[in-house]
Amino acid sequence: MKALEGIKKVFDKILEILGTITLGIMTILVVYQVVTRYVFNAPSAFSEALAQYLFVWMIMFGSAYVYGSKEHLTIDLLKDKFPPKMNMVVEIITNICLFAFILLVCVKGGYDYTMSQVKRIDPSLHISMATLYFSVPFTGVITLYYAIYNIVRTVQDYKEGKRKLSDPLGGTA
Repeated sequence: MKALEGIKKVFDKILEILGTITLGIMTILVVYQVVTRYVFNAPSAFSEALAQYLFVWMIMFGSAYVYGSKEHLTIDLLKDKFPPKMNMVVEIITNICLFAFILLVCVKGGYDYTMSQVKRIDPSLHISMATLYFSVPFTGVITLYYAIYNIVRTVQDYKEGKRKLSDPLGGTA
């Protein structure tokens, strides 16, 4: 379990750093865009398009990070009524379903769509549109790891008696 936790900490740190850097660059670009538009009356199409791309990437970094940290929105009303063993089973089933969805839609579907956009060029940035869409399979792979980690963690917590009803970080169900 220590190896899984070590890998999770690395992914968490990567997503934190990338998200922070992305937000910082976006802030600079948006300020630049406002200045060029309202002070010089010459809006910059480059900064606007780049900020939009970075916004998509930041959202994807954030969604993977939040899932891995179990800080996402959950509906615990029904799950809290289950005994700990059933709670664990529901948690595992939920993570398996999410794993399958992420694998098929985000990783495979995202990769296929990204590859179909390689030759399409963004007119303002002059880069491949695949740059934007690659955020989906990239963060999808990290989210797959988090799903596996969550399953292993759920089983270990149950075995150690740590899982309680109304656990504020109760998981994904």
